Amino acid sequence: MPIGRAVAQGRPASALAHESIVAAALDLLDEQGLTELTMSALAGRMGRSAPEIEACFPSRNALLAAMAGMIAAGGSVTGEPGEGWRGTLHARAVASRRAMLSRRDGGLLFSLLAALPDMGGADPAAQLCEAGFSFFDARAAIQLIDRFVCAWAIAEQAHPDLADDESAPDFDGQIETLLAGIAATRASGAPAAEHRLFQGRLWVFLRNARDSANIAFARADHINELDRRILLLLQSQGGMTLAAVSMANGVDKAQVSRAIKRLGEVGLVQRSGIRSPLRLSTLGRHLADRLVRLAELRNRELTFGIADDQLVDLFAVLDILLARAMALYEQERKLAAAAQDRDAEIDFPERAEAGMDPDARAAPDRSRILPPFIALCSYMMRGGSLGYKRKTGLSNFDTWVLVEVCRDPPISWPQLVLALYRDQSQAGRTINRLIEIGLVERSGKPGRRHGFFGPTPEGARIAAIINGMAARRSEFLFQGIPSPQLNNFMAAFDSLSRNAEVQLAREKAVQEMDRA
Repeated sequence: MPIGRAVAQGRPASALAHESIVAAALDLLDEQGLTELTMSALAGRMGRSAPEIEACFPSRNALLAAMAGMIAAGGSVTGEPGEGWRGTLHARAVASRRAMLSRRDGGLLFSLLAALPDMGGADPAAQLCEAGFSFFDARAAIQLIDRFVCAWAIAEQAHPDLADDESAPDFDGQIETLLAGIAATRASGAPAAEHRLFQGRLWVFLRNARDSANIAFARADHINELDRRILLLLQSQGGMTLAAVSMANGVDKAQVSRAIKRLGEVGLVQRSGIRSPLRLSTLGRHLADRLVRLAELRNRELTFGIADDQLVDLFAVLDILLARAMALYEQERKLAAAAQDRDAEIDFPERAEAGMDPDARAAPDRSRILPPFIALCSYMMRGGSLGYKRKTGLSNFDTWVLVEVCRDPPISWPQLVLALYRDQSQAGRTINRLIEIGLVERSGKPGRRHGFFGPTPEGARIAAIINGMAARRSEFLFQGIPSPQLNNFMAAFDSLSRNAEVQLAREKAVQEMDRA
């Protein structure tokens, strides 16, 4: 359909261009496979220039996500009423596999996504929560099924000759085995020790909240995240020294100093001397007022579904965790400054202090739900990073990659990128470094995307040190917190995580409509 006719029928030309590019990319995928699907190849096929393609899709990953969305839109999840959570997961697995197998290299395409696209039908996480799953357990079960289906589809498309092998396990039977495992875990009633996974969950929660906020705030004022946090802090607290701003944000002084310089250059922040308290200018107050109203609304949205008693326990536990995380960070910082060797140990008291000084505690406030989580995550990561560096000589991201490689080796390249929530270039540089220093080894066909990665004996030893340190730090952070209070905290955190995902999905949808 010509663009002029599309506009006449009420379809924006940009929307048509978007759809035509995705359709052409899918045709190219079917003809030449995912390896040959490049932006330049697509531009040549369509008779367009690369900048025209990039105007709609700034990166190949964005194009792949749109392609997966169009593939998924061609089918839907169909489950029988009354089948419960098992039926929900089984129907999702069948629909996902059908979608992947409908296109050449479909399994590999879907495996490159951070999360599978919407397969139609009701939200599976909500359905599992209605069946008694916590939000964390629901997302874990869905991720288990999704990753299995991706791997199955990749193998199925790589070896189509095995489809007629009646002696091989069938797909439905393997899915039932997974579902039986999920059911057995639930029936055992064994504690999931969610606090051991808390830091990873906290990072994902804040990433979703940050990505959503960046989209929302960009529509109002073009200002980066740290600068925005400083403006909001000064708006609520008044005059503060640079050290106090650094402490409150959980960011080192050098970063804060650069941010203050930027804000001062545009007339948003002022101070009378280099060591004087920082204050907002009149222009800064006006901007901060707008940011505060939007931030308060977004924070309140995150607390939907959290009861008042849960909110009180949420802030009480946050107070304890933040005090302990700060104490661990201070110990690690002092050891690093003193150039202590890797045998030095930090002190883990059997009974840690209850929390921060009463004057420094954050009162329960639905409009200020994110700041204490941001500070907690920062201190947990900074303290852990210093400890891992001292014990192993590895950077924080090095340790993250090594632990993922050791979790269930060998791990494929698409699976590793998916687990790290990072772009392929950063993950590639790190995995190459770990191979060079003898901690990771590669197997499989030539080409990074076809590789499988596992630890060397030395890599496994280093990973055990990292995991041991992480477990001990987690035990210290959560020790002695009464079970009812901790359960309320985890339930409230489940709600926050779910609401952050909903916020991000909404902002992405609005952003897509703005582009159309």
